[in-house]
Amino acid sequence: MSAAAFLEIVETDDGDVILRRADSTPGHSEPLVAIRFSPEARAMLGDHLGDIARSMIGAGVQMAGQLQAGNAGLQDDDTPHLLH
Repeated sequence: MSAAAFLEIVETDDGDVILRRADSTPGHSEPLVAIRFSPEARAMLGDHLGDIARSMIGAGVQMAGQLQAGNAGLQDDDTPHLLH
């Protein structure tokens, strides 16, 4: 991905929240990231769903930037990484 790429977060017609290039056209560009919430999670989050999705995507973009900069502080050994 180019350093000059502009990205946007949008909610699709089917309720997914996606990160895509701002210059993409509908149906012609696969999302870079897609988040799908279950109906139960949607009910629980209510009006805060968009804020939660933006925070999730923001954390991922921040980590990707750290990885590119080479200072993510990740383990260098063969220890399995636990995802919570």
